[in-house]
Amino acid sequence: MAAQTPPGTPLWRQAFDAAEKRVTPHAESLVRTPYFATGVGLLRRAQNVAKDTARGVSARAWHLVNLPAGTDLARLRAQVGALDREVRRLTVQLETERRRPPTADATTEETDADGAQPASGPRPRPARRGAQRPPRS
Repeated sequence: MAAQTPPGTPLWRQAFDAAEKRVTPHAESLVRTPYFATGVGLLRRAQNVAKDTARGVSARAWHLVNLPAGTDLARLRAQVGALDREVRRLTVQLETERRRPPTADATTEETDADGAQPASGPRPRPARRGAQRPPRS
């Protein structure tokens, strides 16, 4: 072993190399058996079942205390992403329409609207929903 390792190799590396040299042939013969593939498949399936069960239990627990679960947040992220893509698509479509020269049959209202300027000042705020409380009796 000393002839194969360069001088100054740390002791831990020499120990690792020696263990690897002995274990590798046995590990390779084990991995190549059909039972190994079946065992890995079953183990993976068991992990997925355990993960799904834990997810379901934790989601129910979060919902019991009226908080969103991870699945709820993932669904909301997907919806926000879809909305973002739709807004971008509509923005590109609107810019394309604005750049197109007006046709001869365009009304003056349409051509006036193309030159409209954005309103100065702050935009109006959306209406706020109050807390939904039962009516007092």
